[in-house]
Amino acid sequence: MTNLPPLIGDADLDQIGIVVHDLYAVTEELTRLFGIGPFRIFEWPLEEVDPQATYHGQPADFRLLLAFVKVGTIQIEIIQPLEGQNIYSDFLQEHGPGLHHFRLTTPEFEQGVAALIRAGIENIASGTGVHVGSKWAYFDTTSQLGGVVVELRTRLEGASGEGKWAAEGDVVG
Repeated sequence: MTNLPPLIGDADLDQIGIVVHDLYAVTEELTRLFGIGPFRIFEWPLEEVDPQATYHGQPADFRLLLAFVKVGTIQIEIIQPLEGQNIYSDFLQEHGPGLHHFRLTTPEFEQGVAALIRAGIENIASGTGVHVGSKWAYFDTTSQLGGVVVELRTRLEGASGEGKWAAEGDVVG
């Protein structure tokens, strides 16, 4: 163990992300097997929100199908890449479907991003989310964390830090 202070100290682990080929099949199975649901489903980027998407530091244009459900205090995000080059389609090509990331939500988002970059951890994607005012950034922590990517996100208003959905989405399950 090290006595060094953490790069990001005030963060809550609040989401796990799973990348899949068929979002509807996976959400149906989660409901059938474990009673998890209903899911809020969106196509990203949302029409009314500028995605400000990047992929390995460059502006990016891609589409995703996303499903969200809360299980206890953790949100499960199911991600199906639809088009364009992105970290999720890369993951499917390299590993097949599976656990992709966990998310840390922090009130010090910009400082957290800067700290990880200063530590030499590559920012592989960033953009705006499905919550009003939400920003996110993914970091390639696969070598440090046994193949898992870390997402940082801004903590938003409200006790949960989740904020308001930018659109209603479809509710399924």
